[in-house]
Amino acid sequence: ERAARRLDLERAMKQLKPRERSMLWLAYAQGWSHEEIATAIGVKTGSMKAMLHRARRRLVALLKPGERS
Repeated sequence: ERAARRLDLERAMKQLKPRERSMLWLAYAQGWSHEEIATAIGVKTGSMKAMLHRARRRLVALLKPGERS
């Protein structure tokens, strides 16, 4: 079960845009702050928060059954 979920997550992450993947990775795997991520990708913190929110919503949609490509 855990291995299957990991594979599903890997497949979904590959379907995201590179910037979306980077933001999600930095936020949730590396624990970077919003400010750190914004600086790293060269946008304002408010913009990055909105972008991260959209990336997270897209990832969730890709992980739902029937939503995968």
